[in-house]
Amino acid sequence: MTPTVEYTEMKAFLRFFSERFLDQRVAAAQDRPLAMLEQQERESPGRAASGLRMAVNNCMEISSSWPLSQIVALDAEMHAKGLLSLSCVRSRVWGRYAAMMKRGHVRTGDEFAVAQAVLADPSLKQSLPESQRQSLQAMVTAYGPAGRPARAAHIKP
Repeated sequence: MTPTVEYTEMKAFLRFFSERFLDQRVAAAQDRPLAMLEQQERESPGRAASGLRMAVNNCMEISSSWPLSQIVALDAEMHAKGLLSLSCVRSRVWGRYAAMMKRGHVRTGDEFAVAQAVLADPSLKQSLPESQRQSLQAMVTAYGPAGRPARAAHIKP
């Protein structure tokens, strides 16, 4: 299986982000995000894309409270290295969020992870309208606690 351009770009983003901000938190090398992704690529290539998206969503959650000055500096550094910037990756994730809100339901585990990250993001508590937060919470609840559809519920925002 040949990885897509998007997969390759997102994996490069994860490599940079995890080496810079996550690897020091994990003692065992095999438990680091990129090592776990590469193991998944070997053992279950079809599921690796989902694992990558979940890891990237975790990066978005970790960086959600960072000040703009830190994001701008990191974006410039990543751009200079030929990588997708944090802001670019955020916009891709937010694109999935916008599509989910327009559709009125969560379709996949990846969207479920995005929705949970949005609900958990402390920086959005003030800026996300309560009605949108409630709609999103209803979509997450309808999708199910185990990350799969509980029933075919559609919630209109």
